[in-house]
Amino acid sequence: MFRQAFDSLRLFFGLFQDIPPLPRNALLPAAALLIAYPALAVLLGPGESGQAFVTAFLLALALRVALRFETLLRQLLGQFSHRETAAMALLVTLSPLVLLASVDDPLWCQRSLSAYYIVVGSMFVSDMLAGRDDMARRFWPWPQMEAHLPAMTRAMVMYNLGFLILNETMIRAVDPSHWLVYWALLPALAHLVLSAVILAIAQMDDDGRA
Repeated sequence: MFRQAFDSLRLFFGLFQDIPPLPRNALLPAAALLIAYPALAVLLGPGESGQAFVTAFLLALALRVALRFETLLRQLLGQFSHRETAAMALLVTLSPLVLLASVDDPLWCQRSLSAYYIVVGSMFVSDMLAGRDDMARRFWPWPQMEAHLPAMTRAMVMYNLGFLILNETMIRAVDPSHWLVYWALLPALAHLVLSAVILAIAQMDDDGRA
């Protein structure tokens, strides 16, 4: 029993050794946020921390959107015409920024992350209940992932639920300025967790076929 537990722990920690590094440009929004928020808090003065929060958050979010815009275009071009792709890409990327800027409320910025996990998680739930793998195939279209898509669909339901609960917990448990640090570092955390999940599922599926 102890040997099995030890082997399981060794397998778990071994997964993290094989995780590919996070692209450096993915950390640019975090760097911009961690520089902009303190600077804005000083420039705007006492009593304007909420405005500093929203402005720094929107700056970092705009950078994240810009970094992912090319990938989004490639995905949409495979399904829609050039005109439809342009319209949908602008709608998807600009709508959250415009909405959050118009509301100008730190809590809405925090809850926008929860909304993201709810929307994406709901799509995976829909696929799981219908026995489809459409969302997983959009995320991992490579032939070597085809056999793992059903398991990835189920895993992504739990992944999005877990991060939704984590975000809501952070909103309630920490100061908004500390939540910003969490949000800045979230891409690295999400990359670590998701990569470990993919490796674990691939290895378990391969072991099951052996």
